[in-house]
Amino acid sequence: MTGSSGKPKKRQRGEIETLPSGSLRVRVYAGVDALSGKRNYLVETVPAGPKAAAEADKVRRRLVHQVDERRNPRTKATVNQLMDRYLELLDVEETTLDRYEQTIRVHIRPLLGHLPLAKLDGETLDNHQAILRRCRAHCDGRPFVEHAVDGPHECSEKCRPHVCRPLATSTIRKVHFCLSGALARAVRWRWITVNPLDQAEPPRGGRSDPNPPTADQAAAILNAAFPDVMWGCLLWLAMTTGARRGELCAMRWDLLDLDRAVLTIRSSIAQQGTRTWEKDTKTHQQRRIALDNNTVSLLRTYRQECEENAAAVGGALEPGSRLFSADINHPGGRQSRGE
Repeated sequence: MTGSSGKPKKRQRGEIETLPSGSLRVRVYAGVDALSGKRNYLVETVPAGPKAAAEADKVRRRLVHQVDERRNPRTKATVNQLMDRYLELLDVEETTLDRYEQTIRVHIRPLLGHLPLAKLDGETLDNHQAILRRCRAHCDGRPFVEHAVDGPHECSEKCRPHVCRPLATSTIRKVHFCLSGALARAVRWRWITVNPLDQAEPPRGGRSDPNPPTADQAAAILNAAFPDVMWGCLLWLAMTTGARRGELCAMRWDLLDLDRAVLTIRSSIAQQGTRTWEKDTKTHQQRRIALDNNTVSLLRTYRQECEENAAAVGGALEPGSRLFSADINHPGGRQSRGE
């Protein structure tokens, strides 16, 4: 079919359908859904009225421009689907990934997981954060009994009425961090066009209020620990070096230079359930710590005792042996690079 000029008439993209209510539904094809593989459409409804037809055509042109300029969402995925994909591609330590999975499973999926990403906005996310601030169990004021065990049972004094306790600020910030990372990727993948967290109020910053032991308390702790020399030395190093627990467990004799009074920290011991393994430090960097004379003298005495204990059973301390071990031979872990 041709127009009055004789040129073929360009086919109109999108369709406008009249609904039983008189409203007009505009639908424009937007390609294949990036997640489901199904055809994806942008849909918008225009209320009935004398100018509804003109308004619907304006909406149709706007949606077509969104598709042409690649500003339309590529999928109708839900928050749960985004979180699945986010965790699948996240490149972090195993212990960190476990914490992310727990935060998302407990505090994001139950409240937001069923929502399509396109439905997320600042109000929804602000309300989500308000629920977490009111109660960590997300009860939203509904009374219930916290049972000691799951399944049918005879309630005991351990089964008590629920009392609301707000989620810690640090945990709310973890929830925000998980949402921020996932939604930023969703924008980059064009699953959504705008990050709804930009419209929401960020959680307030946490206030650090450490309460370390006093000098007298620290001395009392060490005096109580030193009947077991290994336990006493471990606590002494924790107090004098500031090393993390996993770093203390990973310390090796070949990384301790008593002549130069230097301790090198290169790795850490991680734990998940009953499984343990050696990994990089939290900052993925090694560091060297200068030791004072008292610490050097204490470690010399401790090493001599370890060597004597091992020799008594026909063993010996290897260069890569751990400083602290329940095994009398102090078996080691991975060897230092270039040693």
